[in-house]
Amino acid sequence: MGNLLWSGSTECGVDSPSAQHGPWFLHPRQLETWYNDNIQLGTTEFDADCRKAVDGVVRYLHNICSTDRSLFDVSKVIKGGSLGKGTMVKDLSDVDLVAFINPPDMHSMGELTPQRYRDQLRAVLEKLEGALILLPSVKIIRRDAYLINFSIEVQSSVDQRRRVVDVDLLPTAHNIAEYASLGELFEDMLEMRGYDRGFYSASLVEHQRDFVKNQPGYVKELIRLVKYWAYTNLPPTLRKSYPLELITIHCWEEAGEPSRFYKAQGLKDVLETLCDLSQLRTYWSSYYDEALAEISIQTLRFKNPIVLDPANPTANVCWAYQREENRTMIENAALTTLQSTLLSNVEVRPKWSGW
Repeated sequence: MGNLLWSGSTECGVDSPSAQHGPWFLHPRQLETWYNDNIQLGTTEFDADCRKAVDGVVRYLHNICSTDRSLFDVSKVIKGGSLGKGTMVKDLSDVDLVAFINPPDMHSMGELTPQRYRDQLRAVLEKLEGALILLPSVKIIRRDAYLINFSIEVQSSVDQRRRVVDVDLLPTAHNIAEYASLGELFEDMLEMRGYDRGFYSASLVEHQRDFVKNQPGYVKELIRLVKYWAYTNLPPTLRKSYPLELITIHCWEEAGEPSRFYKAQGLKDVLETLCDLSQLRTYWSSYYDEALAEISIQTLRFKNPIVLDPANPTANVCWAYQREENRTMIENAALTTLQSTLLSNVEVRPKWSGW
């Protein structure tokens, strides 16, 4: 709780916040208390309950694949998405699982033609779907060329209430292992068609997860608040967690990476950025250098808003924001919240400090 002592204050006679209509009609000094009561409270339990349910699916996949030789050998299953990154919001988050499949059922992209890789992936997806259908708690929603999307029942350890959580299961080969460095991989990916580059994304899940997971706890608190805003103000197609997580991290870094700050200022800064997406252009050098990032932007003709995946310079995570109607929808929603009681009189100061 990096800023509890700051924005949790109820000085100046401000009444206790109500959770009934969200925080948008509250005084900004009430936001921390509202956050603790309505987002933080219960999220830890929800995270633990989701992990328990997801672990059951993971154990099932390992067990059935080890006993049924007609399936395949799963070397590991990585939890990504909000669950793996530590940015879950109770009742609002979904889960990504990436299953690394060993040969002979899945050979790496470098060993096969793109079409043969797609064919083997399709066969694995069909077998996985057949295995998951046998689990009573699982309901298959859809399958595409990359993944199986299903829902799973999660029982609350607090009130025994059952929730339904969406899970994306992405099988992949060990596509990175054959490269001496990630730089070599990215250079090869720049030569591929966009559709084929997409098959490498699942193999990079640990790098994507770790970039967000390793952010300070107070940044992840702000991420949860931004995600709550998105879930309550945007349509489902524009609520994708990853771009919102990265945009929030970008804003925090631009503010000077403060370790203590007012959430109202941080939220306003993020929403102001969402109001002007045509100016957004950023990337990180955790897994690739600036030169490769710029080459990727030029080669792939990316246009603003640009937020390169920290784990993959060939992917602009703001792809959904490229459509003008989507940008307009996000900008209008952000502008409406900026004009709310919560934020209209908030001044964004250096390091998000002071009122």
